[in-house]
Amino acid sequence: MIKRFLSILVFAVFFATAAVAAEPVVLGVFAPLTGDGAEYGESFRKGAELAAKQINEAGGIDGAPLELIFEDSKADSREVILIAQRFISNPKVLGVIGDFYSSESMAAAQIYSPAGLVQISPTASHPDFTMIGEYIFRAGTTQFHEGAFLGRWAANTLGYKKIATIFINNDWGVVSNRYFTETAIAEGAEILAMEPFIPGEIDFIAILTKLKNLNPDLLYLSTMWADAAQIAVQADKMGFKTDLMGGGSLATDALIQNAGAAVEGIRANLSFFPGDPRPASMMFTEDFEKVYGHPPHSHSALTYDSVMLLAEAVKNGGRDRAKIRDALAATKDFPGASGTFTYDADRNPVKENARIQVRDGKWQIAEK
Repeated sequence: MIKRFLSILVFAVFFATAAVAAEPVVLGVFAPLTGDGAEYGESFRKGAELAAKQINEAGGIDGAPLELIFEDSKADSREVILIAQRFISNPKVLGVIGDFYSSESMAAAQIYSPAGLVQISPTASHPDFTMIGEYIFRAGTTQFHEGAFLGRWAANTLGYKKIATIFINNDWGVVSNRYFTETAIAEGAEILAMEPFIPGEIDFIAILTKLKNLNPDLLYLSTMWADAAQIAVQADKMGFKTDLMGGGSLATDALIQNAGAAVEGIRANLSFFPGDPRPASMMFTEDFEKVYGHPPHSHSALTYDSVMLLAEAVKNGGRDRAKIRDALAATKDFPGASGTFTYDADRNPVKENARIQVRDGKWQIAEK
């Protein structure tokens, strides 16, 4: 009887231990899954789901499956705060990925960092984002890096001398415009005008009429793709012919689908572009196309990397939120789809950008 009891006890302990080991590793993902930002949110969802699929097919994280909880941020700062409150109060959630927009990411960071829950945004590029707290990370580059990169490309490499800008009047748009113009001026260009607009604006005729009269050789857009599509179409209809450029927020097929020939020739930058010869990028592109039937977008690659980085941090730090933060901060030479990750003291990766342009109705590597 004693031997039988001990055998039963051993089996009970074994199965209890196995059950604990199999408890899913839970990560939260919040992004604009509906509304004007749904194109971005869909890219987030696909990148995150592919990462989880690969991790689980490879045996999970130390034998435990990875589970993702998706929340629709609706591009609303009030909504991301509600989502953050739900995530921090759920002890199973070990880290979160989001949001797409800098303003919403920064609003959420005010909740996550004091609560001690890691937040990594694939795309928030406002320089102040990671400065909000020690638990805040990013996968992409900052506006300081992107704006300076684009300013040098425009004024130095391409030789534009007379530039006008249109920018969305929010945290992201202001700094995006600022770092581009400061660099362009330093490289010898003249900024003829800088025109802000309120988020949600759809009529740009007055702004475009003013800028057309100034005759710029480049119009720089610190906007989202939907705004850029409206601006390009309206400029084309009024005969305002000038070259166009913007940041990675424009680099989506939805821009081309909505603006057509009006955005032929437009230039932008990306952290990742299909055709990148690095092994991690090639593998990601191949796997993404097998699952979804189309090439991946940079936003999908950055979200994929965000999930992979957090999964690695959980593997190294266990299920302790503070140790996960420390493990993520210690990341060095991690081979991601969008580049190699080593975090600096401010939890920013230093990465290069790809130069892309719409040619023949599709995004391609820019010739110059």
